[in-house]
This record gives sequence, C-alpha cells and structure tokens, in this order.
Amino acid sequence: MITTTLGENLQTVSVLDGKNGTVRTAYFDPREDMQPGEVLASALGACMLTMIGYAAQKRGEDVTGTTLSVAPQFGGTPRRVVSVELVFTFKDNLSGEQKNFYTHIAQTCPVHNSLREDVEYKITVK
Repeated sequence: MITTTLGENLQTVSVLDGKNGTVRTAYFDPREDMQPGEVLASALGACMLTMIGYAAQKRGEDVTGTTLSVAPQFGGTPRRVVSVELVFTFKDNLSGEQKNFYTHIAQTCPVHNSLREDVEYKITVK
C-alpha cells in the first residue's frame, strides 16, 4: 500500500509501506519536486522503459541507455491529460525494425493501458 500525506503549500509525500523511499510532489513554485501530473508522466516513462528492458532481456539484446522523454498536455473539463508526446531515443546500433518493435512493446505497459483511451499520443523514435 502507498500512503500519501498532504503537507503545507500543497506538498505531498508518498511512501510505499515497508520501504524507505519517498515520492514528493509540490504544486506551487518555487519547487524542487514534480507536480502530480509530472509524476504520472514519469510513471508512464518508467513503465514503458521497463517493458522495453524486459523484452530486450528475453531477446538477448542490450537496450541499456535508452531514454524516453514524456511531455503531457493538460486540458478539458474536468482538467486531465489530453495528449502525450513521447520521444524514444535508442542506441545507434539498433535497427529500425528493432526500434519499432520496442516502441510497440512500450505501448503495452500497464500504466499506458490504464490511461483513458481518448488520450492522443505523438510518438517520435530516434
């Protein structure tokens, strides 16, 4: 279970029971922590890269160093994520076919599958 506590100035701290790590959010500037929507984008990126890494291990391929930039756009009423720009950057030694395979695998991650179906995605592969 994850327990989240609201602090001053709309800051939160989330802790996974039994673990030492925390996730902190802040809403107002100046801030050092991510806003909740940025945490969602981070979770999407982490989940997608985990899927890529898992698939690469099964295939005996090395994708260490792959990066994913995630830029959510907010809008609508009520306010929500309406689109996400994803930029996958793979090692130069991967073929276009491999990059396309891993980009497809990334889109099968649980976080991606949990977002609304009407979220639009703009995907760039480098």
